[in-house]
Formats: sequence, C-alpha cells, structure tokens
Amino acid sequence: MPEAASRWGSVVGAAAVIAFVAGVVLDLGFPGRWYGPGVLGVGLALAVLCGVLFRRALGTWLRRRSTRLGANSAVAVVLVGAVLGMVNVLAVRHSSRLDLSQTGAFTLAPQTVKVLDGLSRDVKVTGFFQKGSEGEGKFKDLLATYTHYSKKISGEAVDPDTHPAAAKQYGITQYETIVVESGTQEARIRTVSEQELTNALIRVGKDRKKRIVVLDGHGEPSVSDTEANGLSQAQEALEREGYEVSPLVLAQAGSVEPDTTAVIIADPQKSLLPAEVDALGRYVSAGGRVLLLLGPGPATGVETLTLPWGITFRHDTVIDPVSRLFGGDYTTPVIRSYGQHEIVKDFRLATFFPLAQSVAFDSSKASTVDYQALAMTSPESWGETQIVGGKARFDAGIDTRGPMDLAAALSPQSPPPGEGGDTAAAPTWRAVVVGNARFVTNGFFNASGNGDLFVAAVNWLAEEHDLIAIRPKESQSSPLLLTAGQQRLVFWIPVLVVPGVITVWGMVVWRRRRRL
Repeated sequence: MPEAASRWGSVVGAAAVIAFVAGVVLDLGFPGRWYGPGVLGVGLALAVLCGVLFRRALGTWLRRRSTRLGANSAVAVVLVGAVLGMVNVLAVRHSSRLDLSQTGAFTLAPQTVKVLDGLSRDVKVTGFFQKGSEGEGKFKDLLATYTHYSKKISGEAVDPDTHPAAAKQYGITQYETIVVESGTQEARIRTVSEQELTNALIRVGKDRKKRIVVLDGHGEPSVSDTEANGLSQAQEALEREGYEVSPLVLAQAGSVEPDTTAVIIADPQKSLLPAEVDALGRYVSAGGRVLLLLGPGPATGVETLTLPWGITFRHDTVIDPVSRLFGGDYTTPVIRSYGQHEIVKDFRLATFFPLAQSVAFDSSKASTVDYQALAMTSPESWGETQIVGGKARFDAGIDTRGPMDLAAALSPQSPPPGEGGDTAAAPTWRAVVVGNARFVTNGFFNASGNGDLFVAAVNWLAEEHDLIAIRPKESQSSPLLLTAGQQRLVFWIPVLVVPGVITVWGMVVWRRRRRL
C-alpha cells in the first residue's frame, strides 16, 4: 500500500504541477475567462490530494531540523516581503521626488505649481505620438511630473497608427499633437514643453472663450487667406491661445458687440465710413480694446480714432541702415530696443517691420493717457518723407531722426490716490498702436519674435495676465571621461569581482548548511 500511495502520489503531484502551469498560461491568454482560474482550482485540489498520499513522508520531513530552519528562513522572507509591501504602499500614498538633474528637468516652475494647485476640475491630457519616438518619451516624462503634483491631471500617450479610432475621434492628422480636455473646453498644442502645457491648462480651465474680431471689408489682410499677405497664421496662433477669432464687416454689423474682447484693425486700404469710425469710437469709450496696425499709406479715416489718445501717425517710411547688417532691406527696420511695458518686459527677440511708419504722442495728453513705447528704432534710423529714385537721404528739418517709436501701448491714466472718485467703475479701454501691419502677415509672422510680440499684445489687451512665460530647461551634455585605469576598474568590479564574491559566499553558506 505505501508503494502504491507513493506511486500515485508522484503521478498526482506531476499532474498538479502541469495544472498550475496550464492555469497560468490560460489566464494570461484568456484574461477574464473561467479557463485559467478553473484549471488552477484543479491544480490546487491535486496538490491537496498529493499531500494526503504523502502524509507520512510529509510528517517525517516536517520533523527534520533542516526543515525547521528552512521554515524559519521562509517566514523571514515572507516578513521581509510584507515590510517591503507596506513601505511601497506608504511610498505610493505619500510619494516624494528628488530631482538630481543638472537643469531641474523634472521640477515644475512655481507658476505651473500655482496653476495646478488652483485646478477646480479634472483635466485629461492625450498625446498622439508614434510608439517609441523621442517625442513620446518627453511627453510621458512631462505628464508624469504633472500627475505627481496634481491628482486632477490624467492622461496617456496614444499611437495613432495602432489606435486609428482614437485618432479619428479627435480628428488627429499629425503626429505629436497633444489634446488637453476639461469639461466642454479643449486645447491643442504641438510642442512638448512645460510652458505650452501649462497655458493649455489655463485655457481649458475657463468656461468661455474670449472673442477677437478682425476688421474686414476695406481691403485688409484676411484671416482666411493662407498666402504670404494673409493673416491665417495669426488667427491660428490666437486660437491656440484659446481665443475665438472671426472677421467683422462693420458696415453690415453696424456696431461692435459689447462682449467682444478686442478688435484688430490691420492696414485697411479703403476709407472707413464715418458711421464705422463712430461705431469703433463708441466701442472704445465703453471700455473696448483695439489693436491698430497701420503702415505707410493714404489716410483711411481710422486715424481719427487715435486723436483722443494723442497719437498721430507721421506717414513717413522708417529707414534703418542697420538692417543691412542683418541681410535685410533698409526699409525693414530690425528692432532690438524695447520699452518697460508688461507686453515687452524681458522680451529679447528681434522683430522685423517691413515698410513701417513711426508714431508720435502728444505730451499734452499725458495727464489722461498712459503712453508707453513698446518698440523703438535704432539711433541711426530716420523717418523718410520722400524717397526719390529709390534712394533715401536724411533731410534735416524735414525728416525725423531716430530713435523713433514704432509701437506703443495706451490706457487711461490712473488718477492720484484720493482723487478722481471711484475709478473701478470707469471704462478701462486699452489700445496698442503699431506703425506696421506686414509684420503679422504669413510671410513675416514666424520671423524671429514677430508672432510672439503680436500674441503678447493681444494677451495684454484681453487682460490674460495668467498666461505665463516659462523659460525652457535646456538639456546639457555632461560626458563622463574616464582614464584607462578607471575604465578597467569599471569593467572588472561589476563584471567579475562582485559576481565572484557573491558566488564564493553562496558556496560557503551552502556547505555550512549541508553539515547541519
């Protein structure tokens, strides 16, 4: 009987092992089905039966001293595993990170942390990248950093090639597109950077988009025009900032809607009707915002809008010999000098203004209008009033010597404390005037800082002070240079010395336990 039990016990034990292996394979191959758990249950029953058949041998084995020592070791291993598990649970619930990178690549800027702390609803971030691409890795690292700071952020990286349904759902036509969603709001960005993602979070956190209208119907560049003289890129840039942009034919509309955030007037070629100028004036008087872009050319009537502000356009052509140094034309001044206004504070990019005119401010309006220059020409420039035979020459007493203002920001002058009554209820109009419109057309929009200056001006008009600028963290290469001796140490210690010590020590322990 014992021999038969031993023989059957071996068969049952082998069957139990086979059942366990088969159960694991089935559970992995058919997740959620009953096959795997069912076969594992059979294996458990066979293991119990094997223990019954080998109960005498099992009892003898349990009474051996080596078994007791082995059991103690097993218990110690279980306890260590339990402690490690508890530590892991505590680490997950109370996680902490230490960024040891040289540039702080995995630490968010204080502005971003403030935005994340102020999130009032959940935000989903979906990045569409090719599997294994460099952009996917950057996106996952950035997303992990954001989710560490806020539990309201969630997201994933999706390969549009392997998940075409998701790409179709979001209308994705290009790789490396990031979609940020919150409630009914959505924003899309094409750059994996902290600044872009944080500003997208700010935009989707708002319940309503601000409306920007572009004056149309007088030969102005159109937001629907994708050619060099169009404004389609300017429209796309504003829409990426979360604005709603549309053309405005004032002759049809009759007035500017009160909920309009700002009106952009870009170089009309035909005169505005007096009723249109009056409608714009009423809009500004009621606290409206205007971005006025006017290059050299005949008067169109819109200039009268600026007279109450003390602004006049000189109707000259800015000549800047310095532009030749940058390979440009002398009628395309290159601006590197900026004012101290919020729009251009810390602005370090050059801007190009092809065929520009200068603007002047009547100092007698300084008591009621706050005038701040934004962009100034070089001292070598001048305002040419007459170009003969394609040649320009400075004429003292006629032309204006630089530096001259090409762009300026205007707003009501704040009265001294205790004077002027309650200013909180007064209309807070704002205006930005630029003696050029070509710098925002498609042909020049991406030239150095042109687009950045345009978007910054609109953000100031719209009082989007929470849209932030974060200096990118540039990765630095820090190669580790080793001498020949150090290279040998790096090879011998981890490859031979450490494994050899572990092997010898294991053999010593094994021999000692064999003697027990």
